[in-house]
Amino acid sequence: MSTKRTTRARRQRGRRGPLGQSLLGNVQTMRQVNELLVLKCLRDHAPIASVGIAEKLGINPATVCKVLRRLSRAGFVRRGALGEAGPRGGRRPRLLQLERCARLVMGIDVALATARGIVVDLVGNVLHRAEEARASAPEEAVLRLVSELMTRLSARERRRLVGVGIGAMGALYQAGVMFTCGRRVPIAEMVKSQFGVEAFVDENTNAFAMAEKHFGFGRGTSSFLCLWYRHGVGHAFVVDGRLFRGAHNSFGETRHHLLPDRAENRPDDPLCAVEVRPQAITEVAARMGAKAGPFLSAALHKDARQRPEEVIVAVARGIEARDPATMKAVDEMARAMSVSISLLADLFDPELLIIGGPLTRWGAAVLEPLRRYVGQLAERTETRTGPPRLEFTRLGDDVIAYGGAALVMERLFGAVAIATAP
Repeated sequence: MSTKRTTRARRQRGRRGPLGQSLLGNVQTMRQVNELLVLKCLRDHAPIASVGIAEKLGINPATVCKVLRRLSRAGFVRRGALGEAGPRGGRRPRLLQLERCARLVMGIDVALATARGIVVDLVGNVLHRAEEARASAPEEAVLRLVSELMTRLSARERRRLVGVGIGAMGALYQAGVMFTCGRRVPIAEMVKSQFGVEAFVDENTNAFAMAEKHFGFGRGTSSFLCLWYRHGVGHAFVVDGRLFRGAHNSFGETRHHLLPDRAENRPDDPLCAVEVRPQAITEVAARMGAKAGPFLSAALHKDARQRPEEVIVAVARGIEARDPATMKAVDEMARAMSVSISLLADLFDPELLIIGGPLTRWGAAVLEPLRRYVGQLAERTETRTGPPRLEFTRLGDDVIAYGGAALVMERLFGAVAIATAP
């Protein structure tokens, strides 16, 4: 073997690890991981000095400086004021901040009656918003919203847009499709071909969980459970910062559960099933009869299945007026919901449980009795130290649209977003 060939072989061996793996690939992976960690630290703790980042992440300060230089060239880091000197004195460190508008993401929420879209920066500030009453196929609503939001973006903002995320019922996140009326719609491919940006789609409850992880109460929490109440009930579980999807990507599909203390335990009874939904308030009102009061009587005249939003508004007015019948009905509904929530808490033992959907507009009228009933059930369980922390989402009606934006961050934040500077 010639000397030149021997030298080449030695170099190739030197680029591989002990198991034959490529060290070049490992270096690139570690570089992306370090960039992502530094970006998250900047987002959560800015303003912060490079030394503070190294201490929080446990990374060599020289490595942090290299990462910060790359991020600065990509437009992610902004130099701020001088910080306080250390306990030993010396030079005051330069504080660093995340350039919030370095990249933008778009999120779309497709519900049965409405569709809404938002454009947000890296910390979740809404820059543009669009909404429409959905009267057409969901893919048409998505394309119209994306088109409308694109027209509102400046040329500079368009260059910084890294993707579109879509939260929809019946979506398959791996295939980028959503099912509607028996049709398989490749919505991610349609958005990419028409607008030239990457697109991702996921089921709306999963999008809700991603929204909480990046922008809501789940931020900084390793494990939490999300319950979504709209036309049905969906569940999503984040474990160690990652969304749990199950063996067949169908986690969250629940079965019927019966209340132990109800005389009537029928599967069609909305108050004895785990899928207690906002529309069930009309069933409570119907049982109250003449005692329902004016606000619940107004809710009874609404079509709860076709127009649940009007039921939500009618009950909200009764809560605002402190109507006794409305408050009693909401309390009974909270008691029914507490059973399923306690079952889920026993199964998964989450640190935090977040509820989203239209019923969050009822605010403390539902949340306070819900916490009380869940706490009472937790006292009966010997193996639990107490109920999980229970919160209503603070992202409001935009939470699924936020989830669409979070899908883009989850997929692109550590790779494309850093590599492609505007």
